[in-house]
Amino acid sequence: MGWDIMKKYLVIVLVATLLLGNLGVVLAAEELPREETLYTANSSPPTNANPLQGSNIIPIAGLVFEPLFMLNFMKTELVPWLADYGKWVSDNVFEVKLREGTRWQDGKPLTANDVKFSFEYYEKAGLKDWSRYGLKEIKVVDDRTVQFVFSGTPNVWAWRNELYSVLILPEHIFKNIDPQKVIHMTFLGDEQKYLVGSGPYKLYKVIEQQKAIFVRNDNWWGAKYFGLPSPKYIVQLYVGSNDQAANMFLKGDLDVGTYYVDIVELKKKNPHIVSWLDRPPYFPPVVPVIMYFNVKHKPLDNPLVRKAIAEAICPAQIVQQGPISDLPDQTPLGNVMKPWKEKIGVSQLIEKYGWRYCNPTEAAKLLDEAGIKDVDGDGIREYNGKDFVLTFAACGVCSDWMQAVEIIVNQLKAVGIKVDVKKYDWGTMVSKQQAGEFDLTMHWAGTFKPDPYSVYYDLLYYKNDKEKGGANFGNYYNPKVNELLDELAKTPDEAKQVQLLAELTKIWLQDVPAVPLYMGTLFYEANTQYWANWPNEDNPYGVPIFWPGFGTWGTALAFLGVRPAKAITPTTSTIVQTVTKEKTETVTQEKTEVKTVTVTKSPSPTKTTTPTTTTTKGGVCGPAALVGLVVVPLLLRRRRG
Repeated sequence: MGWDIMKKYLVIVLVATLLLGNLGVVLAAEELPREETLYTANSSPPTNANPLQGSNIIPIAGLVFEPLFMLNFMKTELVPWLADYGKWVSDNVFEVKLREGTRWQDGKPLTANDVKFSFEYYEKAGLKDWSRYGLKEIKVVDDRTVQFVFSGTPNVWAWRNELYSVLILPEHIFKNIDPQKVIHMTFLGDEQKYLVGSGPYKLYKVIEQQKAIFVRNDNWWGAKYFGLPSPKYIVQLYVGSNDQAANMFLKGDLDVGTYYVDIVELKKKNPHIVSWLDRPPYFPPVVPVIMYFNVKHKPLDNPLVRKAIAEAICPAQIVQQGPISDLPDQTPLGNVMKPWKEKIGVSQLIEKYGWRYCNPTEAAKLLDEAGIKDVDGDGIREYNGKDFVLTFAACGVCSDWMQAVEIIVNQLKAVGIKVDVKKYDWGTMVSKQQAGEFDLTMHWAGTFKPDPYSVYYDLLYYKNDKEKGGANFGNYYNPKVNELLDELAKTPDEAKQVQLLAELTKIWLQDVPAVPLYMGTLFYEANTQYWANWPNEDNPYGVPIFWPGFGTWGTALAFLGVRPAKAITPTTSTIVQTVTKEKTETVTQEKTEVKTVTVTKSPSPTKTTTPTTTTTKGGVCGPAALVGLVVVPLLLRRRRG
């Protein structure tokens, strides 16, 4: 009897020991080695990992599920990814060749059948409408080759956007998920079993209201071409406020993020903090915030008057006294369009056809020439016998924009134009813009785009009130512009594209449908204490938008490019790539030379410290606010006629 009791006791002790041991393993697993773990954050808790729609977990797009191509938005260039190349083999056939060795995280091969299945699945789920392109067949040529066959020449620019917006899905997994129901799934809990991607990271777990943890896929097919990423773990934390993020950056608890912090003060307190630039404004200036004219309102239908107002605007003063920003040029093509601008010859076109900023004397002469003069000598010009007053629809709750608006009001007052500012909340302001209920207004809509065609289409295209560019708030109409844009939409040849874009830029400068006010910035902070080689102005290999939905816009490239900040032995080997490029009609084809180099292993975990308080700013509505609102809608237009 005593032995029986002893046996029961020993069993209990053994079970308890095993349980405690397993618990210890679990707890130890949660104590991730700091030098192997990259911490990013989002301002909402991780609640959705759906790769097709609605995910608020950053690495899902690009690091778990991959596209055919990645977009490097900071250079508006496509990077072949799952695809070895993509090209137009005829006017209506676009061919994609997959890289050798692509495979899913469960080891099954990723083939052309998966590509065909994915594009068709997106349409069945109601997320794409390929008929708008005239896509009539997706043809699997062999295991690595797929052809998209159109009824005619589609909008090649819009199609280009689909190459990085569609994530390739495993047919053997998703064929079991009803496409009508998939958009309502979160892919968490029991549904996490469906998260079988092809990328370099797997979702390990989501801790509700806290964080999502990813672990590196050491069997990633892409290691052969791109090398394995350095962080063994990526953790997305829930950091709900700018102040909280600033405190975590200050103490080294956060490696990278997109938050509106006082980066100057932060850099003083933590010398490891970097951003895109090593000088003010530090944050990356990407696209211009522009002032729109309602050309249906007289006398703003007169290009002479619009040019006069443009001459009176002084961006240098706005940049010096207003929002965190940088100087624009006279075109709507931002810094991300630099390669295109050089090809188009934008600087030469501005010199020949553009207006001069900060030129109130010339502005006054042009207004006089247009018959808008100060007849009664009260400092305000008259138009048709009444004071020349323009209504400015503004976002009254946007502190950065209101700084700019106040400066603009004074600049126009100096040339005799009175501006009546109407302050609205964000939604009401956008409604006023879309309804054309303004004389002047401002926004970055139309400029935050992945290519110059999309910018000019959104800002200038107009056939009627229903068929017009999404940001043509002022209803600018020019038949020649419509003709050029229609031709550009069906032109895959780059030399011809450049010619047409130069014509559009010339018209922009001569007609002045809108005026760039300043270069809006994206918020971006990175910490080099544990991880280095963050993308910056001199090394723009990735995109500094660390927010859900932008993975295939280049955020994934940024995660893959970071390296350990410290050299620590013993050493291991990994694979890196040397790339040479060959131009095709639409995208860049890459040839990869694989070689082995020596890198270092990371050390044991480092305990993080308790953050202290630092102050940040708030209430912004520039381009950086975009990542906190929605993912930029991609073009989905088929050439008409």
